[in-house]
Amino acid sequence: MEARLSVGEELDLGTAGRSAGDQFVFGGDLTSTEGGEEHVVGSIGGFCVITDLERNAGQCASTAVLPEGQITVQGRQAGIPVPGPVVNAVTGGTGAFRRAHGQVTQRVLTPATWQLTFGLLDVRPYRPEDGRGPDEAPRPVRPSLPGK
Repeated sequence: MEARLSVGEELDLGTAGRSAGDQFVFGGDLTSTEGGEEHVVGSIGGFCVITDLERNAGQCASTAVLPEGQITVQGRQAGIPVPGPVVNAVTGGTGAFRRAHGQVTQRVLTPATWQLTFGLLDVRPYRPEDGRGPDEAPRPVRPSLPGK
């Protein structure tokens, strides 16, 4: 799967120039060449916060949105905004990915194209007896306030 970024913005926060706390915010389409032809299969969005100036590294978090649900990823990356190959943790998911764990390997092909290889464990298909569709989250419950 590849991430084709349409947004890749470096935010200079705090002290002018590269400093701890600066961010790189990104988003775009997830594509697949399954079947020999490239097609959009979802989207991705996330951010990195610079925490190590010497290595130009920081903590990154992203979410892949697919028809079957979402997959969240988190970890440290060096070389932001164009990191070398990195393996980060899959920290959770929704829908078919609600029990998923594992890791994702990210390799930058160009600054706007990243190759993502998900190694997921415990992914289960949606079953109607689960009570909701893969894209549906539980509906929020309005808190009850005593005396109101």
